[in-house]
Amino acid sequence: MSEGASATSSRRLPVQFSLTGLLTMLLVVALASAYGVTAVRLRTAEAELRRLREETGYLPPTAADEIAAARLISDQPMTYRLRVRVPASPPYRIAYSSLWPESAAAPRWFGAVAVPPGESVVTVRILKDPRDDRWKITTLRRGADGTRRMATVLPENHVEIFRRSHDWLTAGVTRQSSTRPVGQSLRLLDERVLVGEGAMMLYGDGPPSGEMVGVFAELQPDIGAI
Repeated sequence: MSEGASATSSRRLPVQFSLTGLLTMLLVVALASAYGVTAVRLRTAEAELRRLREETGYLPPTAADEIAAARLISDQPMTYRLRVRVPASPPYRIAYSSLWPESAAAPRWFGAVAVPPGESVVTVRILKDPRDDRWKITTLRRGADGTRRMATVLPENHVEIFRRSHDWLTAGVTRQSSTRPVGQSLRLLDERVLVGEGAMMLYGDGPPSGEMVGVFAELQPDIGAI
């Protein structure tokens, strides 16, 4: 082998890049970066959507012949928030009360607020009204036709119970959507205050063995006077 051939073979050939290969590599890097950014943004958006659904409520699609309701997050004591959905017919209302009489099959409803077709957000509260310093149970409904509020002054013995510390038993709808066929009622709130001996025996769907104080609300067909 000649000296010139040996010198040529010992040289390193320069690394060569074609324009097509370089563009392909840049495209792969750009796509990978974009995918990573999109994935992070998607996870952030999904977390934000879950938070908003918890705060404002979400009712999944239901059949046209069903009513639906779910409980929303509330950070205030004796304040209950719900989202409800009703069809155009028959008309519905939300009845409320703080009293379940002894041996009665249902609470003694104090009043009711009409619910328009579609979805509405409902807030039921026990509070002292600053306008007249009287304790009341209030029901406020926000829907497609605006806002409507109704309040009832609480009996003094109920006020004393609500102002003290007691255990509560909770029933009614949860944060998961509950449905019923159109024409039926749906118990939204069944918050019973446990007062006195044997109070634990008052829990359930049956009539209480003694007068029961609590927060009760029901989505029911509007069939006339309470």
